[in-house]
Amino acid sequence: MDQDTQSILTRGQLENFFLNQNIQIDFGNFFVAIILSLFLSFLVKLTYLKVGRALNDKDYFSDTFIPLAIITTLVITVIKFSLALSLGLVGALSIVRFRAAIKEPEELVYLFFIISIGLANGANQFLLSSISTIIIISFLFLRNFYQTKKIKDFNFNSDSNILSINIMDNKKKNIEDVIKQLNPQLKYLKLKSANIEKNQSTYVFWYDLDDKQINNFLNNVKKLCDDNLELSIYSKTGAYE
Repeated sequence: MDQDTQSILTRGQLENFFLNQNIQIDFGNFFVAIILSLFLSFLVKLTYLKVGRALNDKDYFSDTFIPLAIITTLVITVIKFSLALSLGLVGALSIVRFRAAIKEPEELVYLFFIISIGLANGANQFLLSSISTIIIISFLFLRNFYQTKKIKDFNFNSDSNILSINIMDNKKKNIEDVIKQLNPQLKYLKLKSANIEKNQSTYVFWYDLDDKQINNFLNNVKKLCDDNLELSIYSKTGAYE
């Protein structure tokens, strides 16, 4: 009799584990998780805007941090009580394909950072998410301070300012002549990559210039551009073509 009762209880526990439809959520913990995810993701957004080195529009990209953290918290709060729901989430993600273009590894790292905050808060690991976020943010600021202090002038910014020169006819335009005309306004110019073909060549440089020379530099670029020459300038603050 005892064995039959134990078997019934075990079977009931297994059914409840695999097919649990009575999800009981502690709304107090859920409210705390949502507020904490919002606050921590906002701190991450400010950190990304301050120390991020991406070339894309950082303000536009970081606008997704807060909703992503809250949504992740909501999903984890719901599915952690039911294996069936978690398997259903896997099936749903296999149908929905996310095609967001991640152009730089730094963007992917910050997205994982935000998702991790949502996962921890959704699992009610509030202390863990708070301490981890503070440690990571502190590390990012210390790294930025160290790099800025160690490399005082252009070296820190040089990999964030890119000059692309596209020459359509190599016979009519020479890259050496173009560089000689651009150099007077530049503090730094270093070749990053080059694609040289028979009738067309593309050169990508790292560069830096004084703020006072920006207008002169842009005017000089406009004078150089013609049917055989295209220049694209990318900087941390925007893009000019």
